Amino acid sequence: MMRRLPLGCFTAVLIAGSAAVLIPARSETAQPSPKISRKSSQSCARKVQKLEDFAAKKQPRGRQTIRFSEEEVNSFLAYDLSSDYHPCLKSLVFKMEGGPVQASALIDFDQLAMASKQFLTRLIAGMFRGQHTLTMRGKIIAQEGKAHFELERAVFDETGLPNVLVEEIISTVGNRQKPPFDPLQPSEMPYGIEKVVFYQGYIVVHQ
Repeated sequence: MMRRLPLGCFTAVLIAGSAAVLIPARSETAQPSPKISRKSSQSCARKVQKLEDFAAKKQPRGRQTIRFSEEEVNSFLAYDLSSDYHPCLKSLVFKMEGGPVQASALIDFDQLAMASKQFLTRLIAGMFRGQHTLTMRGKIIAQEGKAHFELERAVFDETGLPNVLVEEIISTVGNRQKPPFDPLQPSEMPYGIEKVVFYQGYIVVHQ
């Protein structure tokens, strides 16, 4: 049965959803810190409310599209959603680059190890004590009412890691959230969202 993705996780991995003190994204090329503000967070919150209100309307309700800027998404993560993170996830920031998406997360591997019963996860966490930055680049496939993340490459601090290890970390961090979900597996998007289209610096949500 397809798990329904909660709004907080959806936003943290999608508009952002699987979101806080934000950190500079590290990759082969240094990235600037994202611009965030309380005003942009409030703007994002109002737009999220529009999604909810539209979904509550009786059929036939037509269609709706709403644009979210990168600043709005990262501000919403920082001011509204970060307090809901599991302790293993210290921060999360997104950079929208048109098709690809870059996500940079600060992960506490000590907290990750304590939260997991999986041998592989505990082994990975034992290799990387303390807090480390994981920068991921890939695509968020959000269409036909479902969404998931497809990893292309990742940088751990400033060193490459095999995708199989990174995918295990991503899945474990997602499954530590409340409610748990795996960002790599298709999940139903909330509020009757049909698709999300990614552009340079912003996204458009279609209901």
